[in-house]
Amino acid sequence: KWVFTGFMHDITQRQQAQLRLQDLQAEIAHVGRLSEMGTLASALAHELNQPLTAIASYCEGTSELLAGRPEAADLDSARDAVREAAAEAVRAGEIVRRMRNFMSHGQTEFRVEKLPQLVTEANALALVGSRGHAINVQVNLDRHSDRVLVDRVQIQQVLYNLIRNAIEAMGESPVRSLTIASAADSAGFVTVSVEDSGPGINETIAPELFQPFVTSKKSGMGIGLSICRTIVEAHGGRIWSEPGREAGAVFRFTLPIAGSIDGDLQ
Repeated sequence: KWVFTGFMHDITQRQQAQLRLQDLQAEIAHVGRLSEMGTLASALAHELNQPLTAIASYCEGTSELLAGRPEAADLDSARDAVREAAAEAVRAGEIVRRMRNFMSHGQTEFRVEKLPQLVTEANALALVGSRGHAINVQVNLDRHSDRVLVDRVQIQQVLYNLIRNAIEAMGESPVRSLTIASAADSAGFVTVSVEDSGPGINETIAPELFQPFVTSKKSGMGIGLSICRTIVEAHGGRIWSEPGREAGAVFRFTLPIAGSIDGDLQ
């Protein structure tokens, strides 16, 4: 009886320990889900803020154009602005749909896209409201690596974030020069770079620049570059920063060239 009782007592202790462990694991998972939801909510707010800001800007411009007695040229500009606002509304819906699909399936939609078109569209959106800053924009893309295998919306988010960061960094600079370039490497990837002539990156935050909630902006949440890193790494690439050639900073990231993975996709 002594052996049997001792054996049962040992079993009971193990069961209680396992139950405590399960409770602890459930609590950790719960906290993890809350943390993921908080990060997701911040990311969604950050990403939706871009097209919503553009919509507001286009609507405000349309209102000014239609004030008083607009001329024919003003009406044409107003129509263009309304079309752009509608396109940004569709873009906002696309972001929500992508986020919902990612949550339910954990997948992105990789397709062959033209890199120049992605850059042109993202650059046009990022420059909305910046025309008064006299920014000199140069785009130098490698025409031999202009087709990439990516999720279009996600990569445009990366480009938009980097370009907007560059524009904001040059806010107080006497010279405002923005260069967007690309070059293929020997590993089947194309390196895209966004270079500005701003003050450069603060050395104290440079090592943690792509970590969540790290920012040098007074009103920034510090998740834009973290989102960029997550997206780029999901595409099999990498992202990094370095000092500019003369001043400012350069952000570079790599994307797979279409045809370099799983055969020729062109």
